Amino acid sequence: RQTAQCFNYLSLLLLALGCWTVLSVLSEAWSGGAPSSPSSTEELEACAWSHLEQHAPLLDVPPIARSEFLHRQATLAAALEAAGPSASTAYYANVSSNFDLSERPFLVVIDRRGGLTTLVPKFEVGRIAKLEMIYDTRTTITWGEEESPYDPLVRTAGLSKVMVDEHARYMIVAGLQKAGVEVVPMSDAVQSLRSVKTDAEIAILKAINAFTLELVRSLQKCIQVGATQEAVAAYPHGGESGRTLQDGELVLIDIGSILHGYGSDVTRTILPVGATVSDDLMGIWRTVHAAQSAGFERMNVNETCSDVDAASRAVVEQAGFGPFFTHRLGHGLGLEMHEPPYLNGANSHKLKAGEVATNEPGIYVTTEQAGLVGKKIGFGVRLEDPILVTETGGVPLTGRRALSPWDP
Repeated sequence: RQTAQCFNYLSLLLLALGCWTVLSVLSEAWSGGAPSSPSSTEELEACAWSHLEQHAPLLDVPPIARSEFLHRQATLAAALEAAGPSASTAYYANVSSNFDLSERPFLVVIDRRGGLTTLVPKFEVGRIAKLEMIYDTRTTITWGEEESPYDPLVRTAGLSKVMVDEHARYMIVAGLQKAGVEVVPMSDAVQSLRSVKTDAEIAILKAINAFTLELVRSLQKCIQVGATQEAVAAYPHGGESGRTLQDGELVLIDIGSILHGYGSDVTRTILPVGATVSDDLMGIWRTVHAAQSAGFERMNVNETCSDVDAASRAVVEQAGFGPFFTHRLGHGLGLEMHEPPYLNGANSHKLKAGEVATNEPGIYVTTEQAGLVGKKIGFGVRLEDPILVTETGGVPLTGRRALSPWDP
């Protein structure tokens, strides 16, 4: 079952599902009793899984089909690309960026006719032959340690000009240039081929993001006042260890996961069931939610990325917290956790139907800054959903946005 495969790939640890898990406790000066709560990560996992298990069928979606890989290669054939293993080689030929890079170049070249050529070090021929690459026709060029790897590529493939993937290492660019090849950067047109998602890609992104949200919602049902930071987060970041969750404290959970190579990126700022919070902190949560709504309403076809960012930022600025919204509104999501399009103030790119970008406004005030906003201790709130751009507006790939800290 795909569910089992996904869990195996993601190490099966619910609280560390995927590439990274960040949880921090953000509070005002509150104190109070601490009712009994799961005393260990294992107990919290078991509690969360009892709520999450019913949503496991969300992950039963097929991977990208062979026919789609071949279609991608044909679409790319209008441009020339040479690159080492990266998100682009995963996209076009199913060569994962997890293939270990070394100083020995292994290149994938797609020419204007749609032909696929691989430049393979003789030392690595056996290992590379085991890769599940997808292609219609393929030419393999090997090179030995006694020669420059780029000379046989130029000699055999007749390369004179290549467009390199944005992830290509400098040594590859320099080596191609030394061999007499003109190297040009990836064009916007080629880059957009990956940015606009197909139906199959959207299905995978919907599945893994909806499941990740259900993971967060399951955790919210199990986290209680009195829980330790270590019990909740397998790998706590950005905060002191040994913290115990108090009544009135918000919990920020940011989780990313992977299914068939495609990522999820979901953040919720939550409260345990039955917990209370000050009116001021609740007002800040609502401000962030309104900022997300303002950005969401602008995630339409032909909207400029900078305008989407500005719409969300204006809500935070009007509430008096502008300096504490310290990052861009969002980033593209697909085979990479961060990829185009980027929702920031400097990006003039106009959104296209089929593009996916996160919408994640936040307000973060450190304890050192708290006095600037009339507080005694720091706090922070962020809400994040990946949004699919469609002809009729944005669609949250999580399936739903947060309604409150108690209903994430």
